[in-house]
Amino acid sequence: MNRKPSAPPAHRFLGHIPDLRDDVLGFLLTCARDYGPIVPLQLPFVRAALLLDPVDIERVLVTEHKNFVKPVWLRTAAVRRLLGDGLVTSDGEIWRRQRRECHRAFHPNLLPGYADTFTVLAGRMLDGWEHGQERDVLRDMARLTLQIVVRTMLGTDAGEAADEISESMDTIMAHFSAPYRLFGLAPIPPAIAEIAAVRKLDCLVERLIEDAGAINQFGDETLLKSLMAAEGHPDRKRYLREQIKTFLAAGHESSALTLTWAFALLAQHPNVGTRLSKELETVLGDRTPKFSDLPDLPYTLAIIKETLRLFPPLWMTGRRAVTDCDIGGQKVPGGTLVLTSQWAVQRSPRYFHAPDSFHPERWEDLANLPRFAYFPFGGGPRICIGQNFAVAESVLLLASVARRFRLELTAEEEVRPWATMTLRPPAGLTMRVTTRSHA
Repeated sequence: MNRKPSAPPAHRFLGHIPDLRDDVLGFLLTCARDYGPIVPLQLPFVRAALLLDPVDIERVLVTEHKNFVKPVWLRTAAVRRLLGDGLVTSDGEIWRRQRRECHRAFHPNLLPGYADTFTVLAGRMLDGWEHGQERDVLRDMARLTLQIVVRTMLGTDAGEAADEISESMDTIMAHFSAPYRLFGLAPIPPAIAEIAAVRKLDCLVERLIEDAGAINQFGDETLLKSLMAAEGHPDRKRYLREQIKTFLAAGHESSALTLTWAFALLAQHPNVGTRLSKELETVLGDRTPKFSDLPDLPYTLAIIKETLRLFPPLWMTGRRAVTDCDIGGQKVPGGTLVLTSQWAVQRSPRYFHAPDSFHPERWEDLANLPRFAYFPFGGGPRICIGQNFAVAESVLLLASVARRFRLELTAEEEVRPWATMTLRPPAGLTMRVTTRSHA
């Protein structure tokens, strides 16, 4: 039986552009809770639809993925300024080749060694924390996860470049996310500060690649070693820079945000923090967590999963239908922009009880959850290549911090997400550090 599409009312001339510009997250939640499961969107010059049924999302991302390609929306000049022409923005045979060239660095056998790096670098950071300090946790987590990506993927140390890289990325992200830019869709030239940040980022990445080659000669199994072994790239310097830039941006940003949101949620839900502390004390005692502890930290993992449900760094993505097709009983013409939203679906009351509540215990009994009611890392052939890396990293870093410190919010107002290329706190996140001996 066909399902009739429905959508929120639209502006006579601008369609749904004002909704996407003024409150895109609220608009997506309205679509998920009051309309759908397929919401036709009125956008200038493009036919678009928002999919909210996990079955339909699976068809687009998995079972019929060959008929759906990356849209121009995800390959605009604004996106490419940050991510280059790497794994995230490429498509077709170029993407398949890049995926093969990067895959070796994410083999499961390498995770235990990576895990040692996670906890060693976390320990160095935490040794500098003091009881009663107020710290920008987002900045700390961004610096830490950037150091981890550089160490594991390049085999060198980020050093002072970590802060410079983060600052450049923040500048690019801020310009990309300005309301008048419409997430890079509006054909507006880049600002001078944005161009300068891109050039600086490129120089920093090239310097890291040179340092990595001088230090380790690619003896260890790293992403850079895999890319260096690839042949047939006429501009090798640019190819290496674009791929490494992609992994620096996507790899450290998502983990830093996941941890930042987790600490904010824990501060607002002390009962969850108490149960987390009990698990860490039972499993770890006074020692540093390690890779072999992961199976014994199910509640720590549940906190990460619940954080990713509520605040997925990848909050919306899209594909373009290559040919005419049928989705959920609706005819979808070729060329249609098909959008999916982790933010909207993962907060839908159709799939989660009390969907806006932070309740890690829900993951103890979600056996009948539709496959794509929860998809923070995407799905299908283009699922995040570093998914296992990111989950292990987030669990071990959360455990490393929480066994030594409790973090408290310094402001009473609710921390609301800001929809940029990722889902961020609008102005960092300042928290007060309390050592466990004083807790």
